[in-house]
This record gives sequence, structure tokens and C-alpha cells, in this order.
Amino acid sequence: MKNKKLLAIILLSLSFCFVSGVGYGEIPHGAYEAKASLIEHLLLQCRVNYIMRNPTKFLQVSFFYDPKGDYAKTFGLPERVNTKDKIFVDIVDNRDIFSGKSKWGLLAGFKVTAEHVYGFIQALATDMSTDIVILWSSGEDVPLGYFYEGEYHLWED
Repeated sequence: MKNKKLLAIILLSLSFCFVSGVGYGEIPHGAYEAKASLIEHLLLQCRVNYIMRNPTKFLQVSFFYDPKGDYAKTFGLPERVNTKDKIFVDIVDNRDIFSGKSKWGLLAGFKVTAEHVYGFIQALATDMSTDIVILWSSGEDVPLGYFYEGEYHLWED
């Protein structure tokens, strides 16, 4: 019996010697060399500041700079919406603050959240009406509305 335990211990320890380097925490080559533009860095900093200053009530907010105007098509915004050279803000209602609201309640909620979020990117986007486009979605990724050229729109309109 002692020989079987000893043999099992020796075989187990030898198998650990031949296991590949799992668990060594090596960073993949090139992962640390990726370069971010200054605007991407600043927008990420704005997102972190938004989350840190609203630790118990923040919505899922992402800021993007769209140099080519691709975000309008990617997020399914109406054709008249142009996101080229604008900051695109994607707000997902992860706290269900917009659920069960009337049309006017939604528009009022959009205005409050837009002005609050704009305060964090105001240094980058000097005019809210011309420099940003905002999309609101429910927690299930159902579009609720958007902000474009100073106007709030419900998705169904």
C-alpha cells in the first residue's frame, strides 16, 4: 500500500514537471505595444471619471470618437444622422430607469442624462448640439432614443 502511494506521488509530481507554463501570467507579445490616440485616451478617462463620481447610480456609458462616420450605421441610427468627426455616446439603461416611462418622461430623462454625461466631456466637445451624438438603449439593447443636432428623438418616431 505504501508503495502505491509513493508511486502515485512520484507520478503526480513528474506530471506537474511536464505541464506547460500555465499560470505564469505571461503577457502576449505585442499586447503592450498597442497605441491609442489622445482622444481615445481622454474619452476613456472621461468614462472612468463618470463612473467614479457616480458609484451607485451610473449608467453604462461609452464614449467614442468617430472620424469616419461609421457609428451611425453600426448602431442602426437613421440615415440622416451623421456621426463623422463627432463624439458618439452610447448609453445603456442597465438600471431600468427608463422602463415604464411615458413619451414625455423618456424625453425628460434623456435630457437629464445627456446634460449630466456632457459635463464629463465638455472640455472635448465644446458645443453639445454639434459635437456629440447620443444613443440610449435598454438593458436588452433595444434602442430607446437618440440626441442629434440639439434635438431629442424617440426611437419609434
